[in-house]
Amino acid sequence: MMVCSSSSLHLAISSFRFDQKRQMQRSTGFPHLVAALALGCVLGSSAAGANGQSRPFATSCALKETTVITLIEDHAEAQDVPSDKLGEAGLAMLRARLACYEGRVDEALALYDGILKLGPVVSSRKP
Repeated sequence: MMVCSSSSLHLAISSFRFDQKRQMQRSTGFPHLVAALALGCVLGSSAAGANGQSRPFATSCALKETTVITLIEDHAEAQDVPSDKLGEAGLAMLRARLACYEGRVDEALALYDGILKLGPVVSSRKP
């Protein structure tokens, strides 16, 4: 199981902010978000093993995170939300994850709930 540490999440957030400013003309910032998350988790898993001080991820955070990730990915696929809003949602998700790892579960859940305000995915497909 992969664990993301606080320091790697800070790194991922700061690197994504840099890329988001630099790449604003591109169609979507979502691939950069995914890359930043992957980098943060890879670095975090090695750092957690080295210092042994990672905190457990609360179950309530994990459940909300799964819902949020799915929502962000679905909106990205449907292209029904501007990419800058998806980027902001991704950064909020990173802040929520960091809060969970630091034991601030109530704050994290509030952040996750804010992301869920993106609303349902609007699909142009008819059943």
